[in-house]
Formats: sequence, structure tokens, C-alpha cells
Amino acid sequence: MPATRRPQSIRAGFGTSHKRLPASGLAWHKDCSLEFVLGGGPLPAPSWTDEIAGYYRSEPVQARLAEYCGGAAPPFDCRQLASYGGVRRLTQSDGGPVPGGPREWPTLLSEGADVCRSLLDRGGTLLQLDVDYLNPSDPSEAYRQPEVTFARLEPVYAAVRSRLEEYGALASVLMTGRGYHFTLRAPFGSPLHAALVAAASPSPLDPRAPRGRGATGPAILGHEGAGRFLEHLAHGVLFELRGRTDVPVTLADVPPPNGGAFICLDLTAYADPVVERYARCAFSSNQKSGMQRAAPERPFVIVLPRTTGQSYSDLLAIREDPTRAATAAGVACASIPDLAAAPRWVESYRAGPVCAFHREFDAGPQADASTWSYTYDTVDPGDWPPCIGVPLAVPNPLLLKPVHLRSVSLGLWALGWHPRSIAGLIRSKYERDFRWGALWTRYDAATRAEFYVRVFCGAAAHGLESCGDFTCATQAGRGLCQDAVCYGEQRQLFEWLGEALERLAGR
Repeated sequence: MPATRRPQSIRAGFGTSHKRLPASGLAWHKDCSLEFVLGGGPLPAPSWTDEIAGYYRSEPVQARLAEYCGGAAPPFDCRQLASYGGVRRLTQSDGGPVPGGPREWPTLLSEGADVCRSLLDRGGTLLQLDVDYLNPSDPSEAYRQPEVTFARLEPVYAAVRSRLEEYGALASVLMTGRGYHFTLRAPFGSPLHAALVAAASPSPLDPRAPRGRGATGPAILGHEGAGRFLEHLAHGVLFELRGRTDVPVTLADVPPPNGGAFICLDLTAYADPVVERYARCAFSSNQKSGMQRAAPERPFVIVLPRTTGQSYSDLLAIREDPTRAATAAGVACASIPDLAAAPRWVESYRAGPVCAFHREFDAGPQADASTWSYTYDTVDPGDWPPCIGVPLAVPNPLLLKPVHLRSVSLGLWALGWHPRSIAGLIRSKYERDFRWGALWTRYDAATRAEFYVRVFCGAAAHGLESCGDFTCATQAGRGLCQDAVCYGEQRQLFEWLGEALERLAGR
């Protein structure tokens, strides 16, 4: 049971049920799900798919796509292929690509779908950092104004590239629809892969976790360790960029309080089992804009490699012209570099505060599932301010959104809960019947919960969060509360939580 620290007038914790969440506490939430739902029967094929299919008929394009998948023809090093969009408008309910086997290769190309490869690889563990430009107030901005978007991304691109070079890591860099993918591979059996496995949580693998499709223990542990190494790298980038960007840069998809544009160092590929994560290939189309009807005048772009010394403006001019992109494919390299050893990266991680927090996190207490009925299930969300309590009372869909997971993680940590206990509480909600459907048969509840709590609390522990960004005003600015919902003791408690969070970060 986690300890609690709070003003004497506030009562909260296991076994308390003196106060229930007021009805008004459930009314303020507005679901902002990004799920793209098509109804009313099959839709006609998108108008741009013929152009993409024609582009894929280029032999150099096919060669570069195959190269990024890890070979000249199926079967590739990547264990799975997946497709998005195309003639059949392929997409899963959560917006992800639709998996397929090697036999799907000709169909992917002929139907003009985005070509995606699995992160699960026969030869090693992929380390991939996504850098995405987001604007909740204007979701289509990145597609309509690419020059503005990539000008704002430029210092982030430069900082990530510089940090990787400092570690002796040469990565493939792809310009995506609204950002970049930095990708490299740690070969199985290499010193770097051994370091990734050693960094992974020592807790036993959940036997219910999705596996299959070739995901062995080294692949699963290497994937988790890769997420931790990239988390360390991202922290360094965030400190370096403080005050040097036109828009805020964050560690997760949590918008700033003003609701404006921001840049996310996206690590969420490591929030889920490696068998469920895919990435668009070099020289694939990216038709997310068209599929989401974000910018009809720019329904797709081509995903292009960016080499050292190449400007983003040069790529922007090519990526909307399939003919020029096919010409570029004839002289480009699209393979993912192998990195067998990165001693500076390994040592920097092991000696740094991120690794220290990971060790503390892994050693923390967590109630076993057999005890949930008299531990986590007895927690009363009404004991806490609604921006913390409501997501626990209405976990579907709120606990699927990083902005709510941040509030729960930081709020309960400031109350004295150990971060791993918070992850256990969130996992218990994921594994209860809140009409999740098949979600947790594809993904792993424990992995998802521990990832987000570790990332948010780890950022606070390292000084990337401040009490000034965890206040009633900033919560309201993110759309998480209203003045009429949080009042009296709850408001006083939340104001105290921000101060407690600052003390925790400084310990």
C-alpha cells in the first residue's frame, strides 16, 4: 500500500469510501478521440491511390522500400508488413496500419497503400525516435503549411541528430508527414543489444502479453530496453532545447496549456509489445492527410530520407512530386544502419539520473492481481480533484490519453504513491470490464501502464516538470477541469500537489 502525504483536512487512500465523485465531475469531460471511423458502407477508392500505385511501379522505388524492410524481396528482416489507406482505405479502429504477411507485398504496391514494416526484426532491435509536430487548435496545420512546420522542427531535428552523433550512432532519418523518424538497429548478440536487454525491467514477462510472430525473449526485452535508452536521449534533447524553439517541445502527446502547437518526442512505440508496432518505410507514401481529410489539396506525401547537409526545403519540394521522388530513389540509400556498440551512450545512460529513476521504479511495490479486490478496487476516485479522479472513474477512454495519464501519474506521485504502484492501479483499470473490446488482446495492459507512469514521473524526477506547469490554471488550459468542478478542499489539495511535486523533483 503506498504511503500518502497530504494536508490533514484531506482524507484519501486505500479502503476509504466516505466521499463519492460528484455528478458534475463526470460532466466536464469532452472526448477528443482521434479514432477515424467510417460508416454508411464502403466508400469509393481515394482519388490519389492511382497516382501512388503508379509511383510504386518504379523499380528504384520498390528497391528502396525493400531495402528499408531489410532485403531485396520478401521475406525481409522485418517480421511483418502492414498497410494503411490505399484503394480499400485500410486502417484499424485505433488508426494504425493493417498487418499482413510477405505475400501482401504485391498487393500493397498495386493498391497504392502506405507501406509499413514491423519494428519486430529478425536481425536485432530497432531504436526509433519519432519527432512529431502537433497543433490541437489546428490539426491540419502541419499538412497545409509544411514550410512553417519544418522550420519550427529544424532545431529539434538538429538537436536529436547531434545527440546521436555524440553517442557515435548513425541513424536513418526519414521526413514524415509532420516530422521525422530517427531509426537504427542493435543487432542480436551485439554489445549494444546486451545493454538494452540489461536495461529492461527485471520483472517476469506477463504470460498474457501479446507475443507470436517471432517475438522471442531477447526481442521483447530489447524493445523495452530500447525505449529506456531513447527516453534518456530525449531528456538530453529537451534540456538542450529549453528556450531555443518557437513552440514547446514535450516528451509525450500532452498539449501546452494554451492549446497551441507543440513538438512531441514520441516514444510511444515502446508503450506496447514490439509485435504490434509498425513504421512507414522510406519512399512509401504517407496518406494520413487524405485519410483524415485534413488537407484535401495535399492528400499524400512521399516519405524521404534526409541526409547530412540536405535541407528540409529540398525534401519538401520533392515529396509532393512522385516523379521526382522516384528519381531520388534511384540514387538514395534506404537501409537502417546497424549499431553494434555505443559505449558512450551506454555509459551516459547507466551513470545518469534517468537510469537511476528506472532502477527505483522497477524496485517499487505493486499489488498482485489476486489482491486487487481489496487493494486497488477499494480506491475511491472521489477523494481526489476531478482531473485525477475522473480518469480513474471513467478509464475508457480517458486512461488511453496521455494528458490524463500525466495528471494521474504526477498527482498520485505527489500524494506519496510510488510510481510503480500508480502503474498497478492504472493496469487494474485496464484489466477490468470497461468495454475495452479487443484492445487488451492486441496490447499489454501492464506494459502500457508502466510505460506512461515511468515516462511522466521520470521527467518530473529529472527536473523536466515544474509545479508551475501543474496548477489549476494549466489543467484548465488543457481542458481538464472547470472552476465549477474542483472546489473547496479539492482545489486546496491540488494546489498543494504542485508544491509536493516540486519537492519530489528536487530530492
